[in-house]
Amino acid sequence: MHKEGKPYGPWYRFHYPVHYYYDLLVGLDFMTALGYGDDPRLRYAIDHLKEKRRSDGRWSLDAVHPDLEGPDVGPYNKNPQRPFALERSGRPSKMITLRALQILKRLEDST
Repeated sequence: MHKEGKPYGPWYRFHYPVHYYYDLLVGLDFMTALGYGDDPRLRYAIDHLKEKRRSDGRWSLDAVHPDLEGPDVGPYNKNPQRPFALERSGRPSKMITLRALQILKRLEDST
């Protein structure tokens, strides 16, 4: 999906909690849970996940929902949303790290 249409920034930012749209991490979570971790079309997403890992072994929360840089933000949005955050964006995230490690474990188990 990263190659379909124009670039969509929120796709590459890891969000928590999961909301009405998903990012690359959510997509990988579903695809690996369904047993498709060896599908070559996931290679780009898997590489991106690994690149986002911090030097301390954790992943950061990139944004909270709603992502205020997303397509629904602007002068025509009649119902502005307020972010709901359990963790601070830009900091190491327990939930993002947990999900990323689960994905990597599934990938390891499928080989």
